[in-house]
Amino acid sequence: MKAFAVALQVEFIKLRRTLAFWMMFIAPLGIVALTVFFDLRLGADVSGANTDAWSTLLRDTIGFWVVLMLPLFVALESALLAQLEHSQKMWKHLLALPTWRGAFYIAKLSMNILLVGFATLILFGGIVLAGWLLQIFNLRPDFHWGVPNPSWSVAATTVLFVFLLSWGMTALQTYVSMRWASFTVALGIGILGSISAFVFVRSVALAQFVPWLLPFNALEPYIKQSATLGVPLLVSLLCTILFTAFGMWELNTRDVA
Repeated sequence: MKAFAVALQVEFIKLRRTLAFWMMFIAPLGIVALTVFFDLRLGADVSGANTDAWSTLLRDTIGFWVVLMLPLFVALESALLAQLEHSQKMWKHLLALPTWRGAFYIAKLSMNILLVGFATLILFGGIVLAGWLLQIFNLRPDFHWGVPNPSWSVAATTVLFVFLLSWGMTALQTYVSMRWASFTVALGIGILGSISAFVFVRSVALAQFVPWLLPFNALEPYIKQSATLGVPLLVSLLCTILFTAFGMWELNTRDVA
């Protein structure tokens, strides 16, 4: 446990003033800005906003996030953090230390999960701020800003489930980024995942099993899917355990000579 705590502290120190840190703000706020831009530029009525603008804003922004940005964000953050060791040939030094090797891997995975968690919180905060600004400046007079239905508690729970359902994808991308030094490989797999999320997002069956599609299931209260979250949460947990086990095994057997 002490080795893990030290390794995680080192990850925090390395994160400062890096692109990975700033992407935690840029990616979610960029999606919020994109949603607001579409709402302002769309001349026709935004579906549902004339009766429940808050729910519409939440649905559209979180939808854009889980389909368009989250798979790419996870891939980029995982690759950037792994490159801190790959680019400077630090693995040989780290693995030669008299420390349990698994601590380095778990710390890296934990940092990736924390980055996704913080980004998801920033997304939620950005949605609230964007809605408040739209109201204050009356930029869309046709929007009705009442109490959202589903409620704010449901919205917060949705964001929490987006985070939990992203763990499997994060574990997969962490494994890929740690296993291969090539930045292109890690990002390429993330791009393929993002494309698959966009293409197959309407498939309820696939959305419950494909790691990059799992977070979309959290939107069930807003899109009225028939599927529950039990299976996606289990798949996310199993993916997390499986890819973490693969990653730790590979790191423990890696030759440092």
